Amino acid sequence: MSDFPQFSVVVPLYNKRAYIRRAVDSVLAQTLTDFELIVVDDGSTDGSSEALAEIDDIRLRIIRQQNQGEGAARNTGLRVGRGNWIALLDADDEWMGCHLRELAEVAATFPDAGLISTKCMVAAGDKMPLLPTPKIRPSIHMVDYFLEASRQIGFINSTSSAINREVFEKLGGFISAKAGADLEYWARAALTFPVAVSERVTCAYFRDTGGVMSQISKDATNRRQMPISGLRELSPSVATLCAHAEENQLLWNNPSIRAYVNSRLEAAIRAALHYGDLINAKNYTKFFISPVTINQWLYRISMRGPLWIVGQGVNGIRWAKELSKQRSIASKAKV
Repeated sequence: MSDFPQFSVVVPLYNKRAYIRRAVDSVLAQTLTDFELIVVDDGSTDGSSEALAEIDDIRLRIIRQQNQGEGAARNTGLRVGRGNWIALLDADDEWMGCHLRELAEVAATFPDAGLISTKCMVAAGDKMPLLPTPKIRPSIHMVDYFLEASRQIGFINSTSSAINREVFEKLGGFISAKAGADLEYWARAALTFPVAVSERVTCAYFRDTGGVMSQISKDATNRRQMPISGLRELSPSVATLCAHAEENQLLWNNPSIRAYVNSRLEAAIRAALHYGDLINAKNYTKFFISPVTINQWLYRISMRGPLWIVGQGVNGIRWAKELSKQRSIASKAKV
């Protein structure tokens, strides 16, 4: 390992003893070897970092700190890392052996990019699924981050991404937030730097590992949020866009950013309807920015009446979807 490696790999760690060895082993098995690995144990109480005690590799450094949250743990790794690129990996996820080499290809193809990424698959269980070798080399290309994220919010994942050190030096680190800190950082970076991605799948995000999003999903079933009074309250990434728009009102003229904000509102409406929160679902429709998609227009129109009528409409939509599903199953059964 050189004094200034190509990559600093940063792994925030909090109570992931059952998974951290899998993550670390996947980094140490990379075919590109010019990296340092920084694991930041953010006050784990389950002996997480002790699970790495048997690893003898000079590229691995373990930093222990009092619990401050995932964003603070990442920022510690960003500050002490010496690499030109900071590659992120969650402690319960896993890389394929080609991951860093593919990121290096993206960086070499688009040297001006500040945020780069590969594709990340969703996995369950203990092992990464085997994927067939693609017959054609997956493309590497620049992207309009906000447009792509409006179509698929997680198309850049914290486990699949890397940040150029210049981004950190100019924009600072991750904010402290219970959820959405990574999306806020991607938005902040994309406002200033080009974004490039590879279509090659090189890593896996594992579900049901007791992570932040799993806990938030459980909590949502037991609470109702207060209706938002403005876009800033929607999410950290939208709050950042609102802050930038105060300095540059032309920001809202960007159709990709309008599509991004509307997609976040649409996702919030779907979540509210899923949990039976008609008050919030109706409230979110007030903040759509023109132009809207057909789905968003339908949400806005269907939410205009009294809540009891809205509820009847939502129940009707659910009934229609379930009927369509049952008809599809019956049709396949006949075949």
